[in-house]
Amino acid sequence: VKDSGHVDIVKPYDWTYTTTYSGTLRQPVNGHIFEPTGERIDIEKLRAPEPILFYNENVLYEDELADNGTAILFVKVRVMPSGFFALHRFFLRVDNVLFRMNDTRVYHEFGSDKITREFMSREQPYAKIRSLIPLHRREDVSQLTDIEWVSSKLPPADEIIVEKARVVSP
Repeated sequence: VKDSGHVDIVKPYDWTYTTTYSGTLRQPVNGHIFEPTGERIDIEKLRAPEPILFYNENVLYEDELADNGTAILFVKVRVMPSGFFALHRFFLRVDNVLFRMNDTRVYHEFGSDKITREFMSREQPYAKIRSLIPLHRREDVSQLTDIEWVSSKLPPADEIIVEKARVVSP
């Protein structure tokens, strides 16, 4: 057998399509970029009733992981009279293995000179989340496909990266 010089190189890849992307500033404005801050987005303020002037939700990609679960990345944007809020969420369910959720939230209050970005990653074994299905519905695993339900059952993130940047008016 002659040596053909051909070498197979296996490149590792994440078959779950997990992303930790949290956004990019095209270029710093007057030298301002996102910098760490302790000022979190006020979620309670976002829950207050307020007219929604614009709302959109777009799925960026989705895959069924060869019938082993689901991976989906989507963005939700809403504009209110007081400001705008965007959620960039990656949700992963690998059947009988784990759940993972990576969230990037961006908020700007109109009239303020800052924009805030938060990134958090949460995950939990599949069996742990499945055990939280109420006993009377234990065999109904449809809740495990409900992203909002799973999100409410995932533990708080160990670390939340909170950053802010200054908004410069033209």
